Amino acid sequence: MIAIAFIGAMAWLPPTLVGAQGPEIAAADAGPYYTVQILSVPAVRSDRVLRAYDDLKARGHLVYCRHAYVHERAYTRLRAGFFRDRHAAEACAETLRDKEGLHGFVTQADLAVASFGEAFDIVTTPNDLWLLSQGSLRPLYHFDSIEAAATCSTIAIGPDGRTIAFACDNRILRIDLDRDTTTTLAKGQSEDALFRCTLAWSPDGRHIAYLDRVGWELPTRLWIMRSDGDANRCLAGDDTGRTRVKSFRWHPSRLELFYVSGPTHGTVSVGGSLYRVNLQGRRDLLVPACLAERTEVCRQFRIAGDQIHYRIAHFDPDYQEITYTTQTAPLDP
Repeated sequence: MIAIAFIGAMAWLPPTLVGAQGPEIAAADAGPYYTVQILSVPAVRSDRVLRAYDDLKARGHLVYCRHAYVHERAYTRLRAGFFRDRHAAEACAETLRDKEGLHGFVTQADLAVASFGEAFDIVTTPNDLWLLSQGSLRPLYHFDSIEAAATCSTIAIGPDGRTIAFACDNRILRIDLDRDTTTTLAKGQSEDALFRCTLAWSPDGRHIAYLDRVGWELPTRLWIMRSDGDANRCLAGDDTGRTRVKSFRWHPSRLELFYVSGPTHGTVSVGGSLYRVNLQGRRDLLVPACLAERTEVCRQFRIAGDQIHYRIAHFDPDYQEITYTTQTAPLDP
């Protein structure tokens, strides 16, 4: 059966260890991967592709659609399977030809894979999220449109290891992997907002923090809600448009967050000041940006052990060049 060819080739994908932030954020696996293109028709005849997609997916096959332009003509393509080994993809192409009468060829699969160590992998296609666990493959979530798939955020796993959360199509969603249930936790404040936000679970799994905007000159605030979507409220930031929260991380063992907040407008800023805030909204300034000395904390920082590691950006007097110095500070001074 084709399903065996698909799953068998995928089951041995090597796990990738998660990063220093902890197990709640997946590690990206860059590939290369391979797939089998089995149909390519003019977009005006895409119903044929969609029927084949529905049929193969209903029988347990990982399939997805791609749009392409050839000589200024729009095409819809159907691809099947997901493999790390090209030879396995070629074997799948033969099986598709012999068992299904579908004549295809092997090509690279430009799909995102989120690896949660030994637990499972999640594959994002333009149509669906797929769960790969212990050789078993099943669809988790179907995107309503190609545009919705493009807004899918990084997948975050809860401390229980059986619940994930992600942002998609101006919503934050939670999926219980054991019950196979999907819950909408929050919706964006504008239909125009892509809402491809950063989100992360608290260490105890009872809260989810997230940023409500991602954009070059958009005000962005840090929000907190319970893991069931209740008590959704702003924890840091303002709606004046003067500042934006640019990044955040949870304290590894306490209900506190660290975040970088700085100017919204302008093409020079690379970060801002580093803060700590608890769930009651009490905020402490840890490392300030200094206008007189032309320094900022860079938006990317990490937590390892009992230390927080960050970089200071130093601008020259004309704001044409930047030099960086690396700093560390204790998490609990």
